[in-house]
Amino acid sequence: MSIAVTDLMALAQQLAATGNCECEWRSGASRAYYGAFHKSLQVADACLPPNPQAIGEHERLTDRLKQQGMKGRALAYVLIDLKKVRTHADYHLAASFSQNDATDLLAGCAAYLPKTDAFQAFVQAGQTAKP
Repeated sequence: MSIAVTDLMALAQQLAATGNCECEWRSGASRAYYGAFHKSLQVADACLPPNPQAIGEHERLTDRLKQQGMKGRALAYVLIDLKKVRTHADYHLAASFSQNDATDLLAGCAAYLPKTDAFQAFVQAGQTAKP
């Protein structure tokens, strides 16, 4: 069985928006980020060259995006900012994480997804303006 980005986003919505505790909100935030990450990875794999030099999957992906002009860099930096919140949710357990933190990240990830589609269309149309 496999899952799609929409499955991750639906679970994120359920956990972040209707969860009853911080653990659910943190989990929802994490799933939302990974929905954005995997959507970006699908786009990168469809239309960008690989970058084997970067260490770590997240860095490898954002480096690939950054190499694609202003639009690619814009996507990369948004994804990096989204990851910072996910990192807070997943690794900083002693610091509070509110339902608003989760729903804000969810909204940011949901707004990010259509931008990846627009970027892919832009690149595939051969319009990428490198720096």
